[in-house]
This record gives sequence, C-alpha cells and structure tokens, in this order.
Amino acid sequence: MTLFVKVSLQSLLINMIRLNRDFIFATIANCFFFINFSSFFLLPLFLDNLQYDKFQIGVLMGSFGISSILLTPITSTLIDQYGKRLSGIVALVLMIISSSAYCITTNFYFLFALRIIQGASFSVFFNSTSAIASDNLDKGNRKQGLSVYFASTIFPYFVGPFFGEIVIINYGFINFFIFSSSFSVIALLIIFNVSNLKVTKINNDDINFSDFFKIISDQDSRKYLLTNFLSSSGFGIIMNFVAIFLKEKGLKSGLFFLIYSCTVTFFRLFLSNYISEKNLFSKVLLMLIAFSSLIFFFPTVNSVEGIIIFSFLFSSSYALIYPFLSALLIKENSIENSGRLFGALNSTFGLGVHLMTFLFGYLIHEFGFNIGFQVCSLFILIFAIYILWQERKG
Repeated sequence: MTLFVKVSLQSLLINMIRLNRDFIFATIANCFFFINFSSFFLLPLFLDNLQYDKFQIGVLMGSFGISSILLTPITSTLIDQYGKRLSGIVALVLMIISSSAYCITTNFYFLFALRIIQGASFSVFFNSTSAIASDNLDKGNRKQGLSVYFASTIFPYFVGPFFGEIVIINYGFINFFIFSSSFSVIALLIIFNVSNLKVTKINNDDINFSDFFKIISDQDSRKYLLTNFLSSSGFGIIMNFVAIFLKEKGLKSGLFFLIYSCTVTFFRLFLSNYISEKNLFSKVLLMLIAFSSLIFFFPTVNSVEGIIIFSFLFSSSYALIYPFLSALLIKENSIENSGRLFGALNSTFGLGVHLMTFLFGYLIHEFGFNIGFQVCSLFILIFAIYILWQERKG
C-alpha cells in the first residue's frame, strides 16, 4: 500500500509538472474560493443569533442554490461571450463585497439580496475556472487533470466550516465574515495571473443566450447530463439527511464527512489516471449503479463500524463520476462554449441536489428514512441500468 501511494504520488507530481500554468492557477484559485463558499454553511448560526425562525433561515439558505441554478444559462453565456478570466474576476469582486456586507446589516431583505448575489457569483466563478482548467488540458490529460481540479473543491469543505466556527466562537461574527471573504481576495490575486491566451475564435455578437440550450441538445450531451443529474440526486439526499438520520440512531455524522473528504480527494488525485479512456462512459454508469445500490442499504447502518464501511464505499463509488463526466462532456474543440457546457453540468448537478432532495425529503417526512432512501436508490438504479443497456446496445 505504501509503495502504491508513493508511485501514485510520483505519477501525480510528474503529470502536474506537465499541466499548463493557467490550469494550476485556476485550480488553486478555485480552492480558495470554495473555502469562502463552504464557510457560509455556518450562516444559520448567525441567522439564529438574530432570532430568525427556521422558515426564514431555510429561505435565506435555499435562495443561494436557486439563484445559482436559475441564472446559470445567462451567466455561462456571458462567460463565453466576455471571457473566462474577466468573468472570474467580476465574480470574485461580487463575492468579496457580498460576503463582507453581512458585517453591516441584519435586515432580512438585504440578507436575501446578498444570498442571491453570492449564488450568482458562485455560478459565474465556478463555471469560469472550470472552463479555464478544461481549456488548458489536452485530451491525454483531461481525465486526470479535471479529477485534480475537482479535488480542489473537497478540502475546503473541511477548512471553511472548521476554522470558521473557531473564529465565530473566539472573535464573533464580524471577524468571521472578514475571515471568509479574505479567501476570495486571495483567489482574486491568483486569478489575475491567468494569461487568458486561449480566447474564443468567434465574434462575441454570435454568442446568444439561446445557444446555451442548443449546445446541450445533442444525444451525447443529454446522456452525460442525465447521468450527472442522477448521481447528484443520490449525493444530495445523503449529504442533506445523513446528519439527522444518524442522530436518530444516537450516532454522529462527523466521521462520515471526514472519511468522505479523505476518500474522494485520494481517488481524484491518485486513482483517476489508472482508469483507461476506453468505454469510459460505461465505467461511469457502473460506478453509478454501485453508488445507487449502496444508498438502498444505507438505512441498515446502525453502528460506528457501519458508518466507516458505508462512507468509504459510498465515497469510492461517487468520487470519479463527476470529473469523468466533465471530461466526456468537454471536448478539445469546445473552447468557444466550455463556459456554457460547464454551466449545464453544474445546473444539472444543482437540480439533482436541490429539487430531488425536496422530493425525497417529502417521502422521508411522510413514510420514514427507509422508504425515502430506497425509493431514491431504485430511481437512480433503474435509469442507470437503462442508459447502460442503451450504451451497450449502441
């Protein structure tokens, strides 16, 4: 095992050296941006301190995802029209301003506006840097490169909330908002170093909002986006309900999230290079089938050992689905529309996480965790098997 990790680390370092500097800058900037983004998982503490009720807190937290999804067709079109580097810079400036503005207001409607701005900023920046990263990868290293890039979104989920909570406890909420926004300041300084050498070869006036839907209308794009929607549906129900499910069994969820973060990061950094390009989409579908099957058995988890086993298997089956779908969706000749393609990918992910979590959450409310998790599992499994059957038939 030690030898495998050593060889994998050497392989990763060699491949990183070969990667374009703009890819590296985009990846590092994305990591810092996600620390800012993930720290706002603690925003309910601030809102509860202001004595907002649970419904108001839910509205404010949910408005981020809604604005991010609804604005994506517009924002991703603007990314391709006016350039990915410029779009990333504008998004970071808005994120810095909106994250810092919590220091000066407690008004519900003002806070709602700030969440809308943060959602739009997230949509623009993540799609911009995803496109920059992809544009600066060749076909031979796109699969592993995007796995490395998306690994940069995992570690911040630990850093932001963990250290943010320490800041809140010891220094208060104002310092927390300054702490959080400072990471986007660092990301802004980094993104300025992106050269933006690869620019669109078509006239800006030829890029229209309606093109967002035309670009994703081909058969391959549709099946990749549907698969992404299915995987995010399972991801959403587990991530949103794992804490309360385990709490009812007298267990804590911290161990689950720790194993998830470590496993997904390890797989994306070290194992993506060992999976060949041949029949890659079929391999993704097999991962999805394993992933959905695990969700079916999640209600049987009732011990610490069960959490460890489920978390590792769940994370292992999920870890490479998103980056591999990204590599399949974004082609070498997609520089002119990579912003919109990533917009579509992230929109379907957001729809799966938010919309389907609402549906399966209703089933959990009415019929219990067993029914909610198992219906979700069968929903994904049936579609995944059908898509795989169509893929093999074709």
